[in-house]
Amino acid sequence: MEVSVKLISIFTKYGKNLDNGTVILKEGDTVATLAQRLGLPMKYVRLVFVNGKQVGLDYTLSQGDSVFFLPPALGGG
Repeated sequence: MEVSVKLISIFTKYGKNLDNGTVILKEGDTVATLAQRLGLPMKYVRLVFVNGKQVGLDYTLSQGDSVFFLPPALGGG
C-alpha cells in the first residue's frame, strides 16, 4: 500500500527514503513502522497526524493515508 508523508523542521533530512513524498508499506504497518523505516529518531516523534487527525504510534495505516510528522516544539518564552 502507498501512503504520502510530510516531514518538517528537523525531520526533513530523513526524506531521502521518500519517492515523491510517498512510501510503500505492507498491510498492517503502523505509524511506528513508518517512522522507523524513514529513520526518524523516535525520541523526537511527538505529534503525528494521519488525514488531519492526531494519532498514536500504534495507529495502523491504510492505502492512501496522508501522514504528517511534527517534531517537538522549539524555543521558549
